[in-house]
Amino acid sequence: MTIKATSLLSIVAIWVASIAAVAAEPDSWWILIFSALATLSVGASAWRRLGVSRLLAIAGTWAGTGVAAGWDEGAAWTAVFAFLTTAAVTFSTMRRDAWVQGGGIAAAWLAVGVAVAASGDGASWMCVFAFLTAGTAANSRQASRGVVAAISWGLVAGAVVLWGAGLAWLSVFAFLVTAAAEGWGGFSFPRGLEWDLWDRDDDDERVKVVH
Repeated sequence: MTIKATSLLSIVAIWVASIAAVAAEPDSWWILIFSALATLSVGASAWRRLGVSRLLAIAGTWAGTGVAAGWDEGAAWTAVFAFLTTAAVTFSTMRRDAWVQGGGIAAAWLAVGVAVAASGDGASWMCVFAFLTAGTAANSRQASRGVVAAISWGLVAGAVVLWGAGLAWLSVFAFLVTAAAEGWGGFSFPRGLEWDLWDRDDDDERVKVVH
């Protein structure tokens, strides 16, 4: 087996952004812990091709995190959700050529970085909804969700830059409109996950009827 280029480039993107952030703001050093965890999550799939879509999403996620943590040490905690986003994207059902969804995820995280750079760590909690947006877009076959994510998060970033962190709450609506694109359709759980919380055991029911 060989390491796929998109996996290797994803790992490089994580560390370039993280090291640059620490170089700019040394007190943000502990984001390297979550960079390592993100590397492990990507490394677990290093033998398969992640595709341009996941590479774009992961690179954008850590670029946004790097800007936030490098600008304000108080925003370094966004690396926690950057790691969670990396894992969610890596093990999602996203097609390797679904670059529109990948771009939408990248846009959401870059919006977080821009918002923190403009208004300080008061806007850093937007990363929670960037993570939720990533999960929605990565596990959807609807390209429109990537487009909606890019537009809505771009508008949120613009609003925060112009009028301050008080408008960071608009990130909630950026997530909601992304999830609502295509009528909430096209969502599927990651491969290999058996979602049986509400499944009824039909075999047991048939046994009861027989007896």
